[in-house]
Amino acid sequence: MDSLGHPLRLRIIALLRVNGPLYLADIAKKLGVSRALAKVHLSRLQRAGIVTSRIELVPGEAKALRYYQLVDFSITVTPDIIAKLAGESHEQ
Repeated sequence: MDSLGHPLRLRIIALLRVNGPLYLADIAKKLGVSRALAKVHLSRLQRAGIVTSRIELVPGEAKALRYYQLVDFSITVTPDIIAKLAGESHEQ
């Protein structure tokens, strides 16, 4: 849940859902942010298991591109989960 708590990360998820796998520079450009900022948020999403990445060599060039792809996921949110995340106990 914490990984979904930033508007830019939600925009990245939506972008990958609509466009499929994209490399870092494309994601940054489409969102109007720097590659460094996009990478920070993509790393957070990757650690949470929401996106995966793979490196592909560019044919005929001496470079590689890292593509990011959305993982199919489902999240159930209940009042108990929200209370736990907020640090609240069941008893007040």
